[in-house]
Amino acid sequence: MSETIGFIGVGQIGGTVARLAVDAGYKVVLSNSRGPESLSGAISSLGENAKADTSANIAKDENIKIIVLSIPLNAVPTLLPSLGLKNKIILDTSNYYPFREGNLEELDSNKLTTSEYVLKYLDPSNKLVKIFNNIISVQLRNSATQDESKQTILPIAGNDDEAKKITTEFCAKIGYKTYDVGPSSLSWKFEPNTPFYGGVYLPKAPEGSDHEALKAFYKKAPANPLTHEKVKQIIDATERPTVVGGRPEGFPKYLLEIITELYVEQAKDKASGNSKLIL
Repeated sequence: MSETIGFIGVGQIGGTVARLAVDAGYKVVLSNSRGPESLSGAISSLGENAKADTSANIAKDENIKIIVLSIPLNAVPTLLPSLGLKNKIILDTSNYYPFREGNLEELDSNKLTTSEYVLKYLDPSNKLVKIFNNIISVQLRNSATQDESKQTILPIAGNDDEAKKITTEFCAKIGYKTYDVGPSSLSWKFEPNTPFYGGVYLPKAPEGSDHEALKAFYKKAPANPLTHEKVKQIIDATERPTVVGGRPEGFPKYLLEIITELYVEQAKDKASGNSKLIL
């Protein structure tokens, strides 16, 4: 029987990981804040190995060991305690964007990393691994490959070695290598305003590309393949940012437009009552 991966939140990253998981032979169960019926388009796109359910039912399902968490940080304090999650491996894709979810003092002051903030609201029996937060969804979709010479690397962080091992095995099946940055307290090393947030993956565009050509190129181009040696060099040299949290102006204009266009498409899906954006 195929292993089943649960999803709490199905945005750009969550939906992309679901697509990669199905392509790799997993079953997936998706949930969002608007109910299973709103995900019929996404389920249709993913095929017979996908279904929709409530977040509460996913949390209670003992056959689901891995859950991809992809929700806004401002939903974390109320949603996570209400679900009763226990004994799960939580793949945390969260990023802190103050303009989007408001300022959070514990993050602004560097008292906590984003992952440590999420951990506050989880039962201790759960094991959290930070992953999938530092790469945009189109590159995540375009870059998955079983050709190790072309594979890129996703950084991970967490406090449980076994959970990180299982996460690495999952990533290998969907077409990625991983690099263990360390505990959740070091997950800032691949959050916004660091070298490993987005830019490291961008391949060089063809010479003379104008704005529209850049957009077209980066919608299709896979990420730079990375070696563990290169990743170690970048991570070891990374200093903790003094400015906490991501801001739109931190992205190149062409990338910001790609991301914005995807959000607009998602918003139209939501307005229609039928989410179907699966890259």
